[in-house]
Amino acid sequence: MKTILVIGASSDIGMAYIHNLEASQKENDVRVIAIYRTMSAKFMELVSSLKNILIETIQADLSMPHDVANMIDMIKQKKLHPTHILHLAAGKFQHMRIRDFDYNRTRLEMDIQVFSLAEIFKAFLPTMSKNQFGRVVVMLTAYTIGIPPKFLTDYIVCKYALLGLMKAAAAEYSHKGVCINGVSPSMVETKFLDDLDSRVVEMTANDSPLKRNINVDEVVTAIEFLMSADNSYMSGTNINLSGGGR
Repeated sequence: MKTILVIGASSDIGMAYIHNLEASQKENDVRVIAIYRTMSAKFMELVSSLKNILIETIQADLSMPHDVANMIDMIKQKKLHPTHILHLAAGKFQHMRIRDFDYNRTRLEMDIQVFSLAEIFKAFLPTMSKNQFGRVVVMLTAYTIGIPPKFLTDYIVCKYALLGLMKAAAAEYSHKGVCINGVSPSMVETKFLDDLDSRVVEMTANDSPLKRNINVDEVVTAIEFLMSADNSYMSGTNINLSGGGR
């Protein structure tokens, strides 16, 4: 059975991906392990509406190493063996200047995005390797391509670290049938931007060659290809979803 571990399942992109899985399946031959931090009403409604896919929900705060360890143990105890991993987890988007660099805030974000995924890789990539099949997609950002904008210090540091982890894993596992890639969209208008000034969101859209920000469905389309059996050769790639802007 295809078993998809979605980390950050309650995010807008996570919910859209799961919704599309449900729409494309006719039998219960797909299982989703949905990792979430907060069970929002919208996420709860999605989970309760699923009929064509099986879903296991696990609450975990990825900023807490013991929560990550408990989550991995729970997956193993249930004898769930991920064939696919989609890593979407991240904290809220905020501005930070170099002069205001905050170690604790940056370390928290590294725990959520990078260190949690490293532990997940340790736990599940060896089994994918043994089975000679696996698909992994990591949410990065178009800011890892070219020169990023100013005042996003912790965000840029974490995403480049995540890019490095993705590349290192791809180098080690690609020849074993495990395709590991990243997607790097420009600004996506989701709840992730709640703490950002709306003027910044509007300016970013105007600066795009397409004069708009990328939408959730466009990001999910790229993820779906990279997670599919059709992607049998692409690995270690950071897909540019900037609309030609980078």
